[in-house]
Amino acid sequence: MRVMVTGAAGFLGTALTRRLLSSGRLAAGTGGLEPINELVLVDRHPVAAPPQSAVPVRTLAGDLASPAFAAELAQQACDSIFHLAATLTLQAEQDPVQAYATNVAPVRHLIEGAARPPRFVFASSIAVFGGALPDVVDDTVRAEPDTTYGTHKAIVELLLANYSRLGRADARALRLPIVLIRPGAASPAVSDRVAAIVREPLSGRDVVCGLAPDTRIPVASAGAVAEALVRLHDTPAGRLPHARAMNLPALTVSIAEMAASVLRRGGRRAVGAIRYEADAALQRIVDSWPAVFVSNQASTLGLHADADFDAIIDQYLADAASPVN
Repeated sequence: MRVMVTGAAGFLGTALTRRLLSSGRLAAGTGGLEPINELVLVDRHPVAAPPQSAVPVRTLAGDLASPAFAAELAQQACDSIFHLAATLTLQAEQDPVQAYATNVAPVRHLIEGAARPPRFVFASSIAVFGGALPDVVDDTVRAEPDTTYGTHKAIVELLLANYSRLGRADARALRLPIVLIRPGAASPAVSDRVAAIVREPLSGRDVVCGLAPDTRIPVASAGAVAEALVRLHDTPAGRLPHARAMNLPALTVSIAEMAASVLRRGGRRAVGAIRYEADAALQRIVDSWPAVFVSNQASTLGLHADADFDAIIDQYLADAASPVN
C-alpha cells in the first residue's frame, strides 16, 4: 500500500514517520495488515528522507495552498493519507484567507481528485472547542471554536464526515491537545511557548514563563499522538462514532508540575531557571482551553494519554540524542 503524510517535516510529522517506518504495516480496506510499499512524505519545506529505511520513501515539496500542487498529491493514488499540514493559530488570525487556502481547501482536492476513496486520517485540534467549557471536555461537548484555526479544523471535520457518508473517503479525525516537546528554535506559537518551559531549561537556558504556576493544561507527547493516529487509522469504520471525530485523551498537568519534572529529569546537566512573569494575553488564551480532555470513544479503541510528564520529558531527551527517523 502507498501511504502519504502531509506536514511530514514538522514535529508531529517526524514522529509519525518514525512510527510508520518502525512497523512498516497498516490496516488495509480488507481489515488485515498490509506492508507499506511506499511512504510519500510531503511538506512545504524539503523533507529529509530517512536513511536505511526498509520502506521505500519518496519526498515531495510544495505549498498545499496551491490547487495545482494539491491536485498533484491527489494523483499519487495513495491508499492512506495522514493529513497533518496546517497554518497555526496566530498566522490564521493574521491572514484568515491564506489560512483557509492551507487548512481547508486542500482537503477537497486530496479527496475529490483521488482515483479511489482513500483512508484519510486528519489531525484536528482541541481548538475546535470554545466558549464556556465544563471542567471536563468529553465526547458530549459541542465544537464551538473561538479562533479561525479552530473554525477551520471544525469545518474539515464536517467535510470529512460528509465525504465518508458519500463513500468518497474513509475518514477519521483526532482532536489533539498541546503536543510536546518540539525541539529546535523557539517560535511565537502558543503551544511552543508552553514547550519552552521544558525545552529551554533542559538546554541550559533560562526561560520566562508567562503562565501562573497553577495553570492546568492538557498535553500529549508526539510519540503518543503518532501511536494514536496509527491506531485510529487501523480502526474498522464500523467502530467509529457517527461524526468520525474524537478527542485524544490527554494528560493534565500544571505548569508547576512541569517545572518540577524538569528538575527531576534534568540529571547532571546544568538546568536553566524558570522565571514567572505574568502575560495576561497568553494566560487568557490558555485559560480558554479545556483543562481536562477525555474521550470514552477513544479509550475504547485503545487511544490513551501519556502515563506522566516525566515520560514525556524522557522521550524528548531520547529523541534529541538520536534525531534520525
